[in-house]
Amino acid sequence: MSRSVPDDSRVITGQLGPKYRAILPRAVRDILHVQEGDTLLYVLEGEQVRLTTKRQMAQELYGSLAENDGHDFTAELLQERRTELQREKP
Repeated sequence: MSRSVPDDSRVITGQLGPKYRAILPRAVRDILHVQEGDTLLYVLEGEQVRLTTKRQMAQELYGSLAENDGHDFTAELLQERRTELQREKP
């Protein structure tokens, strides 16, 4: 079974180095907007792996808990956390 690459995809190659370390090509670093020391997330999707960052994952998830009734659980959770922080301040 052959799998095709979507029309809007680009394929960038790299090599696996000693101790299974991968160096991110500049094009990938630029797309992800990462710098040395940033945390990367490897999202396992079946037999494929998607590479992303915490920031990008948070942006994807933000509002994903909102229901059709307009109730946004994400905003509610953020407000609860802000209230807790205010209570903790001396």
